[in-house]
Amino acid sequence: MSKDKFNLVTEYRITQYQRGARAGDRVRLLRDIVVRDHTGKPTGEVHHAGEIWLVLSGAAEEPVDVWLRQPDGERHTWSDDEDFLRTFEILPRETI
Repeated sequence: MSKDKFNLVTEYRITQYQRGARAGDRVRLLRDIVVRDHTGKPTGEVHHAGEIWLVLSGAAEEPVDVWLRQPDGERHTWSDDEDFLRTFEILPRETI
């Protein structure tokens, strides 16, 4: 049996992600996400379609994931792959 390996992340240098999101972008959740515990059982918490999350600077350690701030202020990561674009819509960037 393999053990989980954890790395302490102290630097967040990634500001541009593979799927086009950039640190500071706002993204809209396109579908409900049911939060599950470590056994896969629903916790009763749901993030609803339409919520706006904020893209944060990310860590360069593999795998490079998109770092996000949920509406409740908690940090979350999401794979920087096609599932990101099926789950989130990148909102237009503010122009000055």
